[in-house]
Amino acid sequence: MKRKKATKEFVPKALRQVWEWKAASYREVAHLPTRDALRRAHEVAVAEGFVAEMPAKLAEAKAKYRAKR
Repeated sequence: MKRKKATKEFVPKALRQVWEWKAASYREVAHLPTRDALRRAHEVAVAEGFVAEMPAKLAEAKAKYRAKR
């Protein structure tokens, strides 16, 4: 069976739309610090009904790990 060479015309339209949506979403928060971007994502998820309104729990400091001896 021969495989067709992957080109733009063989990419499904729905997949191209998802890529465009993903790029637009990234551009919307690219200038924000990670914490603010996560908060904005949580607000959108709550507004769309994907998660409960409980605020997202973000780590305030890096986890402390025991040093191996």
